[in-house]
Amino acid sequence: MFTWFNRKCDFCKRKLKKPSKYIDVNDREINVCYQCVPQAERKALRKKN
Repeated sequence: MFTWFNRKCDFCKRKLKKPSKYIDVNDREINVCYQCVPQAERKALRKKN
């Protein structure tokens, strides 16, 4: 019912706060919390608009 409520960050596996969406090399969508955004940028993931 509330699947969006229990989403977790794909890097740190904690609850998402201020989520950002990125796309990995396999064109899958990755949810990233605000703390892991620098790590996603270093891995050169593309930001989803």
